[in-house]
This record gives sequence, structure tokens and C-alpha cells, in this order.
Amino acid sequence: MLTMDVLLFRLAIVVWLVSAIAPIDGTWFAGVGVLVVSVMGSVVMLVNLTPDYVDSLGEVIGLFALFMPWYNLIFLWGLWRFSSLGPHPWSGWNLLLYACSLHASFYAFAFLVTPSDVSLTVAAAGIRWVFAIWSGSLLLLALAFLVRCYRLRGLLREE
Repeated sequence: MLTMDVLLFRLAIVVWLVSAIAPIDGTWFAGVGVLVVSVMGSVVMLVNLTPDYVDSLGEVIGLFALFMPWYNLIFLWGLWRFSSLGPHPWSGWNLLLYACSLHASFYAFAFLVTPSDVSLTVAAAGIRWVFAIWSGSLLLLALAFLVRCYRLRGLLREE
């Protein structure tokens, strides 16, 4: 029998794979291409960043978006770590996963509802949906972590 945490975990894997494999404008594995390009762009921007680039708190917070491509490593780490979770839902690593999933979801929601400088071609809309699906996979994994930790906590109390 599948428990809710295992179901959410498996659903997170499927959604993440869909975001990587799904076609954008008929191009399969477009999500992988978006990942590669965003990682390269992130590295170039972070390497060339100078202190005069940011003038306000909003710009500093906006720089956190440059770390988003690396959230895939956190996702993969979560897949590896899921089976060995303990009953501590608010550990440091779990908090990192929760924060990254909320951060990515916030940006995905903002990209879907606000107008952008990018022309609204089919490709731009497709990339936005792939990004929204990808952030959904992070949210599902974070939710699976929470459910698993609280389920383990409940089992410890029964003993």
C-alpha cells in the first residue's frame, strides 16, 4: 500500500521528468536545453558580478534567482536522501529544500501572471510552463519530505 509521502515522492519524480522531457514547440528535451543554458548564464553572471551592480535590496534579492538552476542538485539530493529521512522536518537541509521550492514557485507564478519584456511567442509561453512544472516538482518533493517526517514522528510517539 502506498503512503501519501511515497505517492508525493513518485509524483515529484514524474513531474520533474516531464519538465525535462516535454516538448516546447515540438522540440523534445527542451527542459534539458533550458537547464543547460540557464546554468551557463548563471555562471557567467555570477563570475562577472561587481558590487556596483546592485543598488537596492530588491536587486540583491533578485540575484538569488541566479541560483535557481542549481536547485536541480538539491532536487537530486532530495531523491537520494528521501529513504533515509529522520523525524525532523525542520532540519537545515529540509529548510533549504523548502526555501528553494517556495522561491522557485514564487518566480514561476510571477512569470505566468505578469507581463514580460520577452515577446509572448509560443516558445516563451512554453518555457514559462516548463518552469512552472519544474517548480511544481520541487514543491511536491518538499511536501513529500514534510509528510514523511511527520509520519515518522507519529510512529515514534506510538512506540
